[in-house]
Amino acid sequence: MIGNSIIEGRRLTGANFFCDEPAAILELNLEPEKFEAFYLHWQNAIRTLHDLLDRPQPQFFHRRHAKGQSLIVTAPIDALYSTIELLEAVFTLFDELGYNERLEAKQLRLIADQFRDIYKQEQRPDIIHLRDQALEHKVPFLWDDDFLSLGYGKCSDTWPIDELPNKPNWETYRAIPLAIITGTNGKSTTTRLCSQILKHGDMTVGFSSTDGIWAGEDCLDTGDYSGPGGAREVLRNKKIDVAILEVARGGLLRRGLGAENANVALITNVAEDHLGEWGINTLDELIEAKFIVRKAVKSKGYLILNADDQGCVNFAQNLDQTISWFSLNRNNPLIQQQIKNKSTAFFADEGQLFAAFNGEVQAYCNIKDIPISFNGAALHNISNALSASSLTYHLGVKLDTIRKGLCSFNGNEQNPGRGNIFNRQGVSIMVDFAHNPHGLNAVVNTLLQLPAKRRLVMLGHAGDRSNGDIDALTQSALKLNPDQIVIYEIADYLRGRELGEIPEIIRQSLKERGYPLDQVIFAESSVDGTKKALAWSEHGDFLLLLALSDREAVFALLKE
Repeated sequence: MIGNSIIEGRRLTGANFFCDEPAAILELNLEPEKFEAFYLHWQNAIRTLHDLLDRPQPQFFHRRHAKGQSLIVTAPIDALYSTIELLEAVFTLFDELGYNERLEAKQLRLIADQFRDIYKQEQRPDIIHLRDQALEHKVPFLWDDDFLSLGYGKCSDTWPIDELPNKPNWETYRAIPLAIITGTNGKSTTTRLCSQILKHGDMTVGFSSTDGIWAGEDCLDTGDYSGPGGAREVLRNKKIDVAILEVARGGLLRRGLGAENANVALITNVAEDHLGEWGINTLDELIEAKFIVRKAVKSKGYLILNADDQGCVNFAQNLDQTISWFSLNRNNPLIQQQIKNKSTAFFADEGQLFAAFNGEVQAYCNIKDIPISFNGAALHNISNALSASSLTYHLGVKLDTIRKGLCSFNGNEQNPGRGNIFNRQGVSIMVDFAHNPHGLNAVVNTLLQLPAKRRLVMLGHAGDRSNGDIDALTQSALKLNPDQIVIYEIADYLRGRELGEIPEIIRQSLKERGYPLDQVIFAESSVDGTKKALAWSEHGDFLLLLALSDREAVFALLKE
């Protein structure tokens, strides 16, 4: 924390929660009455300083939320760091003098003298010139602290930030088909499904996700690349001719969008998850944050939305973009309206997937032929299949190719950590990454339709989950009516908690709901928990292993 009231300052490098251009943001935790007193004085001071520094006047935005305030000032891309420092310096002066006071002209001149060289050192007229030329030639432009690139994928070139070209060949650079995917659950599965479908369309796909970065069949890196950094890595890869970018709430709020000129953007669903972070404290605020992706879509592009998600439906009422809806229910009013309007829609009905376009309705895939549907039991994966169908269709893929991609998608091989099924000596085992109640409820509803003599659930959580979140996840697990529960520690993700604290919260949650504690086993890790679950199991049992850590080691153990 800087000072007593500044939580942090950071750059918003693309279109974001507040505006459609780069900006500097200051996160505060001022008392509300102090904020009221100082905000207009602060705004006037920033305006005066921009005049003194001969800088263009910015746009101002501010937001008050349950845990503080956000101050946002737009800035050129070669002045973002300087602007953050300026905002911090001005606020610190207000903090020292009192929030009711206006800054005197002498004080502002001193700050301007201090920052004149700071702004000059950051200025990069060569970058601004290339950006302006790219806009003129309608060429995608990507930049960061180390590299600058023009075009996307196979139609791109990238240079070190200090070795920029004088006269680029603008005819060389252009966009490639680009899709952006976000949502609370189903993002990674849908991203991988889209990649599989596009491969059947003879395309070389690049995609970034919470699990890593791929270009064609090559995994370039593993880890969480659902932010702007992952997007740039994909879009700069000259091997690819189509890109799918999974973007998560954290990246959208920390930095904004990492790419523009998208043909489609998809929101799978929005449910309560990670509330209380980055000023997002309610479901409505989270929905608005997810809908940032709409700002990346071209004027003739499509926003693909879940007609079964009421939050998405409500928010979309105020949008003027072209929307393609998908639903598990043919009779959903939005689906029927799309058919009537001769617009596109994708839906499930009587064991089939259907596409509606130009007033026609066509079945294109038997649900039971899609491996991850578990013969139709996994409704969440049927929804993912519909969203992937809509996305790839709007990228120009034919329905027959979409069907081939869906039917060839093997969960264990192509979707690790999401609904992976193993069988050991008559014991059925599912490994899943479900880490919020919405996702876990979907998994539980699937498993309740599958036969089992006895059921076991293995639970563990990272330390950044609130006690309420952990309790809600435990309640979701209990819906499976498990005969045994294994609680494991995630020692590498305590995130401020004490060792043993999370398992104890889970144990107390089980106790409060009357679950017999003699049916609870404690484990040191997910691998140790898997060993204990296997030791407990008998022929005909079903084990649900929520492996949020050491997934590869768990897989290796199950394959022995």
